[in-house]
Amino acid sequence: MAGGGFLSSIITMVIDKLHSLASSSTSSSSSSPRNNIEQEMSKLTETMRRIQAKLDDTEEENRAKSHSEKLWLSELKDVAYDAEDVVAKYEYEVLRSKQLHENSSGTQEVPDSSVIRTAVNTAITFMILLLFSDELANKAAEIRKRFDEITKEWKLLKLPQNVGKRKRSSWPLVGNRETGSFVVESEVLGREKEKDMLVEWLLSEDDIIWNEVSVIVVIGMGGLGKTTLAQLVYNDPRVKSYFDLTGWVCVSENFHVVSLTEKILQSFAKVKVHEELDELQHALREKLQGKKFLLTLDDVWNEEFTLWDELRKPLLSAHVGKVIVTTRNQSVARIMGTRSPLNLNCLPFDVCWQLFKRVTLGGADKSLQPHLEDLGRKIVDKCKGLPLAVKVLGGALRNKEDIDSWEDILENEMWESEETNKGVLPALKISYDCMPIQLKRCFQYLSLFPKDTSLDSEEIVRLWMSQGLLPLDGDKRAEDIGRNYIKRLAERSLIHLKRADTLFMREQSRKQSFSLHDLVHDLAQYIAQDECLCVIDDKFDIEKLQKIRHLSLGRSLVREDPHILKHLETIKDHQQLKLMRTLFIKVRGLFGLTSIRRQDKIFGPLDDFFQKFENLRALHLSNIIGFIGLLDSLGKLRLLKYLSIIDFDVVGIPESICSLYNLQTLDLTGTSIYQLPRQIANLINLRHLLLPHYLNVFLPSGIGNLIDLQTLTHFDFCCEKEHCDIGELNSLMKLGGHILISISTSVNTLSNSKPPLKTKKYLDSLELRWYGWYDDAFDGSKKDEKNAEWQLEYLEPHVNLKTLQIFFYPGVSFVGWVGSSSFTKLTSLSLNSCNNCNKLPPLGQLPSLEMLEICGMDGVQQVGREFCSLLMASPSSSQNKIAFPSLKYLHFSTMPNWEVWDGVEIVALYTFGGRNDIGWWWCT
Repeated sequence: MAGGGFLSSIITMVIDKLHSLASSSTSSSSSSPRNNIEQEMSKLTETMRRIQAKLDDTEEENRAKSHSEKLWLSELKDVAYDAEDVVAKYEYEVLRSKQLHENSSGTQEVPDSSVIRTAVNTAITFMILLLFSDELANKAAEIRKRFDEITKEWKLLKLPQNVGKRKRSSWPLVGNRETGSFVVESEVLGREKEKDMLVEWLLSEDDIIWNEVSVIVVIGMGGLGKTTLAQLVYNDPRVKSYFDLTGWVCVSENFHVVSLTEKILQSFAKVKVHEELDELQHALREKLQGKKFLLTLDDVWNEEFTLWDELRKPLLSAHVGKVIVTTRNQSVARIMGTRSPLNLNCLPFDVCWQLFKRVTLGGADKSLQPHLEDLGRKIVDKCKGLPLAVKVLGGALRNKEDIDSWEDILENEMWESEETNKGVLPALKISYDCMPIQLKRCFQYLSLFPKDTSLDSEEIVRLWMSQGLLPLDGDKRAEDIGRNYIKRLAERSLIHLKRADTLFMREQSRKQSFSLHDLVHDLAQYIAQDECLCVIDDKFDIEKLQKIRHLSLGRSLVREDPHILKHLETIKDHQQLKLMRTLFIKVRGLFGLTSIRRQDKIFGPLDDFFQKFENLRALHLSNIIGFIGLLDSLGKLRLLKYLSIIDFDVVGIPESICSLYNLQTLDLTGTSIYQLPRQIANLINLRHLLLPHYLNVFLPSGIGNLIDLQTLTHFDFCCEKEHCDIGELNSLMKLGGHILISISTSVNTLSNSKPPLKTKKYLDSLELRWYGWYDDAFDGSKKDEKNAEWQLEYLEPHVNLKTLQIFFYPGVSFVGWVGSSSFTKLTSLSLNSCNNCNKLPPLGQLPSLEMLEICGMDGVQQVGREFCSLLMASPSSSQNKIAFPSLKYLHFSTMPNWEVWDGVEIVALYTFGGRNDIGWWWCT
């Protein structure tokens, strides 16, 4: 069932919440209403466990579903979603009651009217909670009844297991994946470089190790031609003449040592054998004794080293043993490979075009008709370098000259095309079928984003969290589980990881991102078509809203062609909105046009738009919030866990946001806000607070109460009244990632608390940026300079830090921790515009430092041996140490007063690690 992974994930989350809420309800009271809730929750929990088991089994069957099955699973999905919504709303009321109680308990020396109002609010909330308790019990009973009715109907409709055969998948390649070594070389284009590299390795004896087998792994996504490349190499005459024995075995998912040993022996001996494992291993070892052999293991999925270790034992008897493995999984390369794997990339366009013409024209000595050539090039471009897609679409158009057939192929989405459903997607879907169900859920969600989108890994993890797709696993943080999922998807060649490597870019700009090949995106769309819908431009079918729970609307909007306005007008009164879990509205301005203003038509549907999304978990709004009043209704989205706003016209968010007690992520990096609401500390589940990079945002006191906070991108260290004291960071023990701390030079008294960053072991990147040194209040006196040094000392980070940037530091010298060898994980350091400093800190003993940038140090006139942390008199001294042992990049710039580098010969010849790249710019 498409989207079955989502449903199974939801049921898991509901079961966890039911247990939690049941225990909290019964522990507070033993009255009959509570007992009623406990009983109904217990019954519902058992029912949902049975349903989850059935769903997981169904997801793993990898076969086509009958119409009755699809209807049954659809009904089951609706009921499970309803159950999760009821529990989530009750959980919200529990959180609200708890928060109001804590706020009233913490009220001191406030006017009588405020005390009375707080007491009244608490009493009302308690009554509401009691009502919700009864409603939850009734809803739980109703949902359980619906489950039972659906299950009963299914048992009556279901055919006995022995009546007829199960309908296999309509995708024929899923069930027929056996490969052989035969290939028609004249039909293969491209891969000449890869073939020559593999042949050269096979014929080389450089990496031959006694009592070992040499293994090279060819990795790539489905349809890239890994098997074809292996066939070309296997049949190369040079290879055939060099090896005494050659064998080919198609492995697939079932890595059964006995059957594979039998196949390997059979492939070498060319006769059928049927023996026990011990006899097979002895026979194979005897067959290979003293011989040179090549074995190709095609389509391997095994991730268990012990199985491979057992399989390779009889291969060790050979004089020369070489193995080519093809796989989509990088884990296979780590387990089996003895040398760096060969990562197969997509074919260039010109090769794909030649392949397309050869297949389309049937090898005939003729050319495409002029009116078809342009269409053909666009079709090839659509294949994005995947040779299997080129061959399938070319074959579908073979000897066809009517333009309608070509336009149909071009205009249809790949996953909606009959041709690709028979050839391309089945090959790719194998990667999906072989994944654990948890990964399947997360992969489906990626269909929500447009093609060619670079996806921020951390943002995707936070979105997965909002949908309950990351299961609890002991003490592991959900974020760490999500990051591991992204790594595993990349290992399976379903996503392509990328990172901006430009040196000394802001840490935010160097985030890990990833993308999906267009055809992998089509696969995700096909699988999740009952759950996710991504609408681009005017391609919108309102009927699809009947099924989906996750909706993305977006385009590059110009006012003359506002398709998105029509979409919003179309869906604003749709009943399905209340069932929606994710809503993305993205509008990218063109030609200088940015946000749509209040007078624009879009505000007709949006004024009451958000009130209808009562079950929304994730909301992203981009460039459509030109008027702050629209944000007030966001406070009514009680179940919201993820909120992201991108609009530089937004300068503040209303207090109503602070009633979103479930909120986990608040992303305001794309706004111009200058202060957060006073009651922001009410967001007790907040884990990620992302603020504008270089705007000093007012943080009210109470931030320290957000003890689950893991991300706080910006903190203003200032003396403004009622601003959060920096000492509150001490209670945020989970804080990690990157943080920018803006430091006012006017702060002349430090917090009485201990240094807040020294205990932050999860903090990877720290940026310290002083401001106010150019104000009249800062006169450059000894007092001001000493105050800056105190500030820097107070902000000493944990030794786990990896990246450090210091800007506009007004002190005369750096404090002791800057450059301390205890920072063993520090890889990147930047000192920028610290004009008062007259010497550089000793940095040479930072053991892992790879990149060092020193810029705008006007006060530096001389750089000596102390910069390298070296005090020896000469390079021949026995006290010599290697400075900067890991340094790869050193950059000096804008240092106009630098005159002397004392000991430069020693530094250049003896102290650097020998792998450095030194850059100079405007240094005299």
